[in-house]
Amino acid sequence: MTPKKHELGQGLAEFALLIVLVATVASLTLVVTGTSLQDVYCSAVAGITGKDPCAAALSEDFSDLSDWQIVWGRNWRIEDGKLCGSGWGALFNTQFSGDDYTINLGKANLARGNGYGVFFRAQNYSRPEGYIFQYDPGWRGGAFIFRKWVNGHELYPFAEARMPGYDWHGEDHQITVAVEGNTYIAYVDGQEVLRASDSTYTQGGIGLRTWDRTAVCFDDLTITTP
Repeated sequence: MTPKKHELGQGLAEFALLIVLVATVASLTLVVTGTSLQDVYCSAVAGITGKDPCAAALSEDFSDLSDWQIVWGRNWRIEDGKLCGSGWGALFNTQFSGDDYTINLGKANLARGNGYGVFFRAQNYSRPEGYIFQYDPGWRGGAFIFRKWVNGHELYPFAEARMPGYDWHGEDHQITVAVEGNTYIAYVDGQEVLRASDSTYTQGGIGLRTWDRTAVCFDDLTITTP
């Protein structure tokens, strides 16, 4: 006997309700166990392929400076498992170079001074070329900026977001720079603060910079790739 239309409709409604119920239970389970959907995806793919698609391309614990090339400054040092620098300085990681990636500085703590910068797609470390993200209190009263570096010299910002008087001293902040194609997005504590596009440099490594009277420490550095 052919099912009546209202019976088919009821069956579909019950099926949809069941799907919603299963999804709700699954979501609550993830919340209770502290598991994210990304964790589930990563575990599933790793189980099938034997490779973890979410593994960091670089994870730096700052136990020493053996993976870093100091270009400027004599005050780079390891203190309590953190990379600390002061004054005028720059250094670059020698273990990673790529095109598209995300830099995440889990903790950056500025004790004093004007600030610090995060190099990306950096090349020719002895006379750096590439891009940098930084907060510069001296630029137009204070702004988040992207600059290009060419042959060891910084150029005028090609993107800026004015933030006069921004104070990020004396506490940990998370700094993230997402690099994809010709688009670059910077985040501070998970909030997007600057977005820009430029096609000059297509690949390169990462580094850190300080200037003037800056004193800062970094920890929990990771780089992930798509």
